[in-house]
Amino acid sequence: MMISNSFLLIFAVAFMGCVLAIPLVTRIAVWAGAIDRPDHFRRIHKGATPRLGGLGLAFGIASGIAIAGYGGYLVAWSGFAEWWARQASVFMASLLVLVIGFIDDTRSMGPRIKLAGQAMAVLVLYLGGVRIDSFEFLGVGFELGRPSVDLAVAGYAVSVAPSGLAVTMLWFLGCMNVWNLIDGMDGLASGVGLLVSGTLTLVAIHHQNVGVAIMAAALAGSLAGFLLYNWHPACIFLGDSGSLLIGLLIGVIGVQGSLKGPSAISILFPILAMGLPISDTAMAIFRRWVRNLPLSSADRRHVHHLLIGLGLNPRQAALLLYCFSGFLCGVVLLGVALRNEPLALVLGLSGCLAFLLILTSRLDEMAKLRADLQSRLARGRQERFAAKVTWEAIQRIELCTEMTSICAILEDTSHKLGCDMPRIACTRDGRLVFPADAGPRDVEPPAPVSGPTAIFRLSSGQDLLLTVAIQQDACSTLAADIAFRFLQRLSLATAERLERLLTTRSGTGEAAEVETVPPERPGEPDVLRPKSQAAPILALSTSSSPSLSRSTLNWLRMTLGWEAPSVASHPSLGEE
Repeated sequence: MMISNSFLLIFAVAFMGCVLAIPLVTRIAVWAGAIDRPDHFRRIHKGATPRLGGLGLAFGIASGIAIAGYGGYLVAWSGFAEWWARQASVFMASLLVLVIGFIDDTRSMGPRIKLAGQAMAVLVLYLGGVRIDSFEFLGVGFELGRPSVDLAVAGYAVSVAPSGLAVTMLWFLGCMNVWNLIDGMDGLASGVGLLVSGTLTLVAIHHQNVGVAIMAAALAGSLAGFLLYNWHPACIFLGDSGSLLIGLLIGVIGVQGSLKGPSAISILFPILAMGLPISDTAMAIFRRWVRNLPLSSADRRHVHHLLIGLGLNPRQAALLLYCFSGFLCGVVLLGVALRNEPLALVLGLSGCLAFLLILTSRLDEMAKLRADLQSRLARGRQERFAAKVTWEAIQRIELCTEMTSICAILEDTSHKLGCDMPRIACTRDGRLVFPADAGPRDVEPPAPVSGPTAIFRLSSGQDLLLTVAIQQDACSTLAADIAFRFLQRLSLATAERLERLLTTRSGTGEAAEVETVPPERPGEPDVLRPKSQAAPILALSTSSSPSLSRSTLNWLRMTLGWEAPSVASHPSLGEE
């Protein structure tokens, strides 16, 4: 009975501590520049509002736990000393999360740096013994503590299990970020957090898990005090410091506040209790993946934004989401009372799906998501087809020894990708080497086009420049950006191959110099040949000596270590 009354005292002390700390925190936020201003996009509040509420929340939680640790109200609990000794890692991780949130609220922080800081906090928890070595789901146990590796950290022996560390990292990072994403409206994260922490307090008391009940009661009391200031119109926001702290502590409660004991937890009930933020985060991830957006990009399609779009004001939207979260918390309590995890899972999933389907169907969000999903799947098929065709063409070009063959492959591949290749020109050292019949006369202006066009000017990295002009057919079923992107990749591979064909190497591996020589017969184009070689049979020309067969030419090229392609105009290509 004394212990039960102590939980009420912890709740009350945390409540008063947060209420008294918020005015001071507001002044600190104004001094530090942690002010959230409306942007007429995602931030739907009316005026500038401080956002360092996590400091006041942390003060309330610390006050509630301190009264339990030093007030002597839990002397009847035999495991208090052991539990209190394990809270050092929780305190350090919470402090690290507060520092990360403070920096992000005042100066902003990149998503990767912030995620790295969160991972460091989780690592502190893991090394301090707050870890998931095993868990139960629907009565099935999963052992994660083996195999393990023994390490020495700061003079202490630590056993690290890679699978357990990965699951622990995933659990805590997920908890922190789902609460960070749902904190987008006055009173939403703090109110839902109050319901979830209160539910976990009752579950811990039911299973006589006193240590977890202490932390959950302190968190619930501090959130209740903060909600007085955070209710619409809010005087202060949680900010990243507050939302990350809520996620971290609820994650700790979910691990330490197990239904079966600290070493084997039933992970289902904490997940169901957090059904609202998890559902909103899952929808956000799916929505951004379908629309090919970064996961860190912001939008106005969260559940509270959808409710506001239906005409509800922030108070009505918050109350409706409280009701939904209260339903999920009731499902958790029902599952605990009946000891029936499958029933709780079915009820929780059914409620989440029904709520999300009804909400998204009212604003045609589901129809838009379905259309975007079909478009993404279609683009995926086009990407795979274009990649297959391009890769096969690149491999064929690598085996070509003549310019005309390469151009034929380029033209054939462009047709497969739904494009025409009207012009191609290759220059080396500023002099046109393809098409070979191009002279100094003016090039005729291109015909007017109506479809998408692109011109690539690609360098092989040395002295060769390849210019390719393409136009997409009107009847093409391939997206223009996909076709042009893969044709650009193919053209770059072509430029590299042409450079190798046009470059001669001596026995020492150095490139031989080339010179322009007049043709043997009038009417033929100028050709290139090495200055050190006099035989015209090695020149870059389409007309070979009748007395030498193609195999002889190839043998001479291989023997002399000098290989060059024929330079001729392709009959299907336009003039430069």
